[in-house]
Amino acid sequence: MSEPLQSELKYALKAAIKAAKIIAKQYNQSYKIIEKSFDQPVTDADFAANRIIKEILTKHFPDDAWLSEEDVAEIERFDKKRIWVIDPLDGTKEFINKNPEFAVSIALVEDGQPILGVICNPITKEVFSAVKNHGAFYNNEPIHAKTHDPQSKPSLFVSVSEHKRGEWENYKDDFEITTRGGCAYKMVGIAMGKADGTFTLSHKNEWDCCAGHIIIEEAGGIVCHLDGSPITYNNPITSLPGLIYCNCEEMKEKILDVIPS
Repeated sequence: MSEPLQSELKYALKAAIKAAKIIAKQYNQSYKIIEKSFDQPVTDADFAANRIIKEILTKHFPDDAWLSEEDVAEIERFDKKRIWVIDPLDGTKEFINKNPEFAVSIALVEDGQPILGVICNPITKEVFSAVKNHGAFYNNEPIHAKTHDPQSKPSLFVSVSEHKRGEWENYKDDFEITTRGGCAYKMVGIAMGKADGTFTLSHKNEWDCCAGHIIIEEAGGIVCHLDGSPITYNNPITSLPGLIYCNCEEMKEKILDVIPS
């Protein structure tokens, strides 16, 4: 790993762990909940985590651009080669519902592609990281996506909200379905080999999946649009119309076969 990238990883880890400690402290305390839009809550913990991440990363990398769920997107970001893409608390509904399946998510994007990702669960203290072409890690140990087994029923991690709405009823014959919290936490579970993959037909934002994207890829998996095409980041519209993340090409094709075209 080059020396500059070691520096980025060092401070991304520092920011994620500090933010996670702030979130963990507030987890069992009272906090304010605001509805940003329908079914999109935000809490004091989201804002506090965002502040510490921004303070650390902008101090050490002042020339990089910034994109966070909890900040107004800067137009200047399109003029920069690199951008930090942040979700300070991915899985806010899980945080509110006391389901410890949420995470701090930090990614660094260069020329539209993630080159570094850090995801940290504040409650379980799990830390996941990846740097482009240098593998994926869980608490400093290498991780790998699950090996495809064509004889077994593939396993999916699915959204708690989507499952409650009955959106997975049509797929029960094709997959073993297990609910798991926020997008980032689902993605690192797949990178660890705990499930074969998943997909969502709902819109996601770049900050939901950017760090998980590089971690899954470095673990040997795949992240793509619902038509199988590659994802790029730092777009004028940050919303992604659904996505697939899974352990291998065969699993990607199986998902493409069953989802609406």
